[in-house]
Amino acid sequence: MFETEINVKLHDTDAAGMLFFANHFRIAHTAYEDFMKSINCSLDYIIRESDYLIPIVHAEADYERGLYLGEKFTISLKAEVGQTSFTLSYLFKDEDGNVAARLRTVHVTISKKNGEKIPLPENVRQGLRK
Repeated sequence: MFETEINVKLHDTDAAGMLFFANHFRIAHTAYEDFMKSINCSLDYIIRESDYLIPIVHAEADYERGLYLGEKFTISLKAEVGQTSFTLSYLFKDEDGNVAARLRTVHVTISKKNGEKIPLPENVRQGLRK
């Protein structure tokens, strides 16, 4: 499992100083980029040099409590691996360990040539299973 710690910034909040719901996904995506880099599958390499892409084809979220300006929280990320896709589950927890949000994204591997689904590359599969 991959973990990262974040502070709620002003630009991430709504008028009430609470983390704006859509920004959960932006922050989760930053954690995803860091996670992929940590398993030697950087998105920069995938986009610029590989023969495949891994777009998000589904995203969902459940919000259990607000996170407020200046509040520190942790994102835990866990992967489930399939043949042509993987699912990432994100758990946002406050400093006391209370769950604030649960997010899920589904990524599918496609060929850059024709946009067709292809098997998940072995290096990505192995990295996700770590």
